[in-house]
Amino acid sequence: MFDEDEVRKPKKSKLDEADLDITPMIDVTFLLLIFFMVTSTMQGAPDKDIPTARSGLSRNAAGMVELVVSSPLTPGAEAAITNDGRNVTLAELKTELTQEASAGEIEVMIIAERFVSSGTVSEVETAIAEVQNVVYHFAVQEKR
Repeated sequence: MFDEDEVRKPKKSKLDEADLDITPMIDVTFLLLIFFMVTSTMQGAPDKDIPTARSGLSRNAAGMVELVVSSPLTPGAEAAITNDGRNVTLAELKTELTQEASAGEIEVMIIAERFVSSGTVSEVETAIAEVQNVVYHFAVQEKR
């Protein structure tokens, strides 16, 4: 029956190696990436919501210091004052304008959004008027 030379060895059971094919996962990832890139919209800074002009002459704002008074994000909060892209307080604004006006006369364009209270705009105007060598203008939308 058996030959002694022939020794039965149990078959080595090869452990099934788990091959993980990630190609479909990569495909789905790229499809999702492309989908979100195509369907998303790029949004820049929103246009400033300022009132339309009723009278007056237009001025070129190039070369003027742009002072933006934005509506508060939450009701009851204070309006944000931005000087050339940086948020400032009224005290900081007066200090910066005083430094700039020390070299000579400067012009400031006040851009107040539509829903900013007139009291807030008046406070900004008063702060600017206290600085020597500063001429200020209010920005409004031209009639179409």
